[in-house]
This record gives sequence, structure tokens and C-alpha cells, in this order.
Amino acid sequence: MSYHSPHNKSRNVINFKDTINIALAGNPNVGKSVIFNQLTGLSQTIGNWPGKTVERMEGHLAFLGYHFNIVDLPGIYSLSTFSLEEIVSREYVISKKVDIIINVIDATNLERNLFFTFQLLELKVPMILAINQMDILRKRNIDLDFKELERIFKLPVLPVVAIHGTGVHQLLEEAIELVVYRHPHKHYKKRRSIESKHHSHHYYRVEHVHERSKSEEVIKKSFSFPDLNQVTSFGKEVELKIESLSKMIKSFQRNLSSYNYPLRFLAIKLLERDSEIIKIFSDNEEGKEIIEVSHTYREELEDIHGEDINTIISSEIYSNIKKIIDLILITKIKKNKKRRTLADFIDHLTTHSIFGYIILIAVLFGIYFSTFSIGDFIAGLLDDALIVWSDFIYTSFGEDNVWVKVFWDGGVGGLFGAIGGVLVYVIPFFFIIEILQDSGYLPRAAFLMDRIMHSLGVHGKTIIPMILGFGCNVAACAGCRIMETEREKKISIALTSLVPCAATMTIVLGLVGRYLGFYWILILFLINFSVIFIVGRILNKTLPGQCTELIMEMHEYRLPNYVVIFKQTWVRSKEFIFKAMPIMLILGIILEILLIFNALEPVNVILSPVTVLWLGLPAITGVFLIYGILRKELSLVLLSILANSLNVSLLELLTPIQMVVFSLVTMLYVPCFATIIILAKQTSWKFAIQISLLEIFMALLVGGIINFGFQIFISL
Repeated sequence: MSYHSPHNKSRNVINFKDTINIALAGNPNVGKSVIFNQLTGLSQTIGNWPGKTVERMEGHLAFLGYHFNIVDLPGIYSLSTFSLEEIVSREYVISKKVDIIINVIDATNLERNLFFTFQLLELKVPMILAINQMDILRKRNIDLDFKELERIFKLPVLPVVAIHGTGVHQLLEEAIELVVYRHPHKHYKKRRSIESKHHSHHYYRVEHVHERSKSEEVIKKSFSFPDLNQVTSFGKEVELKIESLSKMIKSFQRNLSSYNYPLRFLAIKLLERDSEIIKIFSDNEEGKEIIEVSHTYREELEDIHGEDINTIISSEIYSNIKKIIDLILITKIKKNKKRRTLADFIDHLTTHSIFGYIILIAVLFGIYFSTFSIGDFIAGLLDDALIVWSDFIYTSFGEDNVWVKVFWDGGVGGLFGAIGGVLVYVIPFFFIIEILQDSGYLPRAAFLMDRIMHSLGVHGKTIIPMILGFGCNVAACAGCRIMETEREKKISIALTSLVPCAATMTIVLGLVGRYLGFYWILILFLINFSVIFIVGRILNKTLPGQCTELIMEMHEYRLPNYVVIFKQTWVRSKEFIFKAMPIMLILGIILEILLIFNALEPVNVILSPVTVLWLGLPAITGVFLIYGILRKELSLVLLSILANSLNVSLLELLTPIQMVVFSLVTMLYVPCFATIIILAKQTSWKFAIQISLLEIFMALLVGGIINFGFQIFISL
């Protein structure tokens, strides 16, 4: 998108730069990612922060002759150090890499969002406030006085409806004013005339706030903040301690310029016992003396107020926030009585103590059915195409040709396996989940499951990736990034990797369901979910830390924006396409080479003490289980091929108890290789290996117990 800059004639300005670095900061679920996608489109990279396992989203765009680097920071509620997300966000904001912060605020939840804004203000970094979801606020007959907000905070404040792209590019224009020209708010009239030429929709600013309908009454409380210092100040006792600590820190011999923290921020964080800030002062005697003084000040303040220091400071901030909200909130009371909308009715049903769970089950079934209807149809077309092309290759070059086996059967076959076995399910699944997320249903599902999930050391959000797990564990483990802490992310990934995916369901339905009946399937699922519960309890007891409380914004139900949904689906899917699929292709080639040299036969002998003696299975199943690491359903395919070559049925090849044990071990043991890769990328290879070994142990333990329990039962 190209715009004519209003400043082409005045290039000799202070601190001119062609590249502007922006950090998008805000609470979770306020629309940061939507704004990020609206601005950067497909020009995005996904990775981890240096030395951290927290995901980093970065995008680029050109606008009005400038190049913008935009980083979407993790959604956080404060600048404390309780989680890795908070640590990396704070370190990045105060780094010299950031020119300006765009603080995205949910207009429907100002009190909680402005708490984070107050903390950002203490960092003294140039900032723009983007007030998102103004359309929802106005539907509630409420408006905001943006002119007053700008006067209070001495910052640009812009209304935004991110889901429709309204006001999004104006954020960049304001960034240019702040970073390049250093005089915001001086070109509003000129800029609005430019906007009217380039935007099909009307962009509302302060003037729109003051429009009134004759049938409306306006309620607005009056208050006044004389300056910004009063806005961010605390009570007299707290301010005296902060001022005293700031003077001590200023005279501190150590060079603090490399940390880029303002003196006032350091003083506040010392009072709050911030572990990262304490480290800065703890390596010499002068610094330790400052820490001791901060400890004394904290105790004095807590004695005066009768509360801990965090509660004292939070209460002061919320007191100021309440005054601001009273000042800027404009309530328009219409004479017509408000009617209950369809969205209100759906919201009541989906969070109901009975109907909510019924709807949740129906939604899960709908997700599962839709995903596999689409995925199976596309996978069938791919399989048919592979058969036709394989016949052509075999006819042209020979089926026993070594190069054909390695590169066609191994490489191309592995690639088709990745696409037809995983990708065709991953993309539809992400698409459906994005619809549920954008419409507002997923937070309701998390709310319903919160109490149950707390017993496993995580909160209700975990149900979201676990739902994904029924379709594909790869997509599900990738979705565990939504968890706030590293501990919860690890537990969620471990539990999600144990959820039976589509490939596992193929084995259960094709073996146990076909030959033993539906009730045996229920027994297998009961055992599977019992193991998930046990693993969750084990990890909850062994991993350090505690489960956090569920904090999620429940926005009103709304029609999804499919442009945003398609973008988000692509962003989620491309990580698997460009990272996991190449590894699966290489693995397919390696396994084919091992087959050519008959290197897998000794594996049956090595594994026979486990497969034959402990699990009571035929020796050949050792290789089949290894193949299942590449693709779970291959275990059943190879069993069928073996039965056909011996001219027997699967019921003759395996006894009923062997079918149960084989299916159960397949459900519980190490997930497919693609899942392990994603698991490692979300946490670490060490944790991925630990979880894989734990799952193998649980699968063998349960399988052996079932086998010997049956042997003891029939011998009685």
C-alpha cells in the first residue's frame, strides 16, 4: 500500500532514520497479533528469542518511504519477572533496538489493560496507545474522549478496530511523527485529508467522539490531572521512598547505562523485590547496601499500609486508573431499552453448567468430523496420484532399482506421507480453530475445563491444544505456545502428545474396533486418559513452580474476519511446512536405505525380550512399532501386508489380547517423529527426549500389565 508523505519537503529533521523499529505490547487477546498481521501480511518470521524458548514474531513492511521492523511481543499483564514472556518483553522494550512501543489496549477492559500501560510509562520509551475494539464498545453505547486521553498521558492515542483494519496504518503515520519528526499531533488536519483520499472507510478521531444523537443523554464525570507526573505517581510515603532510592542509585558507582532502565523504574522494582533488578546490584558492597535500604523501606511501607508492597503499588495504580476512566468514559443512554442480543443468548448457553459441556462435546465432534472429512478426501486424492506416478516410475526405471527405492520410495514417499498423513489435517484444523478463536468460543471452552485441568497442574487453556491433539499431535504441540509459563507449556505439551491422534485412531478402529467391537475401544480410551491423568499428576509434582490462575478475556461473540483467519492459518502452518517436512523427507530416505541393507531385521531380535516376553506380541511387531515413529498408521499397514503375504486374516495373525496390547502400546508410546521435532522446538531436545522416554516406559508398563494380567486370568 502506497501513500504520499506529507513531509517529503522537510527531510532535514532531527534524528532522521529510514528504518523504524516498533514493538507491539499489550495483554493477551487484545488484538496485537491481528494488528501485526494486518501490517506485515506474509512478511513474517517465527523463531525463539536468543537463548530463550519463548516464541518471537517479527515482520517487515515499507510505508510512506520508511522501512518498519515490527516485533509482536508475547501477551503479558505486567513487567514483572514471573514468567519468561515477561522477562524477554521487558528486556526487549528497554533495549536500543526499539524506537517506539505501540501499546494495544482492549477498549472493553480498560482497567486491566491500563495497568500494563502505567508500567510501560515508567520505562520512558516513546509510545503510542492503540485503543482496539472500539466497535464493540460503541455497540454498548459507550465512547471514549480521546482528546482527554492524549492530554492526560501526553501521548498519541488512536482508536482502532483491528479486525477490520480500521486505524491500523494510522499507527505507522503517528510512529513517523514521533520517531522521525519528534512533534506528534501537529499535522492532524493535514493527515486526515490525506487519509480521506486513501481509505475507503471513515477513520474516526477525536471529532467523532463528540457527535451526539438528539435521543441520547451523555454521562461524563469530571476530574483533572494537572500533569503526567501526577498520573503515574503513588502515595506520599511510597514516593518519598522511591525518590530516596533513586538518589542512591544515581550515585551508584557501577555503570547502569548498559541496562537502559530509568532510575525511578529501578527503585520501584527494588521495592518489589524484582529478582532480575536485584542481580544488577548484588555483585558489590555499594549495590548490596542499596538492596538492604530497599528492604528496610519495603518493610516500613508494609507496616504503614498493613499490606505487601505489590498490593500497595497495584492499589495506587488502580486508583489512578479509576480516576482516568471516570474522566474519559462517555456513556450514551438511549431512550430505547436495550434488548438481549443473539450473542448474549449464545454466550449464556456456551458457559452454562450443563448445556455448556453438551455444546463443548458437540463442538469437539464437529471439529473432529470436519477435519477428517476434509483431510481424508485430500489424502485419498494424493494417495491415488502417488500410485499412478509410482506405476510410471516403476515401469520406466524398474521397481527394484536402488535409486528408485531411495529417492522415490524413501524421499518422495516420505514427503507424500508428511503431506497426506499430517499436513492435510493440520491446515483444516488450524483453520477451524482460528474461526473458533476469532468468534470468541475458545475462551469459553477453557473456562468450562479450568477446574478439571487444575488437578493436572495447568489451567483451562490446555484444553485448546488437547482438542487439536485428536486431529494431529504436531499441530497440538505447536499450539501449546499459548500457555503463559514455561512450566505450564511443558506439562501441556506432555499431556497433548498422549492424546490419540487421527493416525492412532486408524489403528484402534481398524484393529480393535473391527475385530473386537466398540466396547473394547471404550476400554482403550479409558486406559489412555487414565495414563494422561497419571502423567499430569507426576509432572505437577516434579516440575518446580505452581499452576497459575486462568486469566482470559471473554470478548463478545462476533462474525469471524476470514482475511485474518487465512493469514493466521498460514502463519501457524508454515512452521511445519518449512521445518518439520524436510526432516521427514530425510528420515524417509534413511529408513529406506536401512531396509535395502536389511538392517532392521536385527532390531526384531534385539527387541524380542520386550515385544515377545514382556508384551506377548509376535517378534515382527518390533519393526512395525519402530515404523510407527515415522507414521503411526504404518504399524497397521505393515501388519495387513504381513497377513496378506501369509494368506491369513489379522485375527489369525494376532490373538484378541495381542490386538489390545498392540493397539494400547501404539496409543501410549513415543509420538510420531514430527511431533517430537515440534516438541523439541517448543521446549528443548532434553525435555523432548525425557517425555519420549517417559511415554515409552508408560506404554510398556501398561502393555505388560495387561498381558500378564490376562495370562494370570486364563490360568485360574
